[in-house]
Amino acid sequence: MDIKQVEKLAKILAENGLTRLEISQEQTHILLEKQPAPGAPAAVAAVMPAPVAPDQGAAATADTAVPTAAPVDGFIQKSPLVGTVYLAPEAGADPFVRVGDTVHKGDVLCIVESMKILNEIAAEQEGVIAEILVENQQMVEYDQPLFIIR
Repeated sequence: MDIKQVEKLAKILAENGLTRLEISQEQTHILLEKQPAPGAPAAVAAVMPAPVAPDQGAAATADTAVPTAAPVDGFIQKSPLVGTVYLAPEAGADPFVRVGDTVHKGDVLCIVESMKILNEIAAEQEGVIAEILVENQQMVEYDQPLFIIR
């Protein structure tokens, strides 16, 4: 490879904003690497916060405060996996449980579909359903609260 070819490669490097160009041909190996100028700041990807409308400024500041978890009166039944929650065995059917229903340990509360598998979520504790914290066909995360049982 002659110097003219190396100069062409350097031009390609500069014109395309590349910082590194490596080429191998038969027994020739060339590595061109562009170093930042001394004292020049390194390229940094900046993460900008989402703009807030002027009339929402005070509300946005209040919303970003770290919420304190209020103590929950009862047992929190959580999702053991990520997926879509179904509160009834099929569309149009009665839900597995309603607020006020008494449940026993092992009773099916809902189904979480994950990776095309329907997983029955059973009550981990006996009691009365005090609150249903999710909507039917809602996406749920691992360890997300689903029900409060008292």
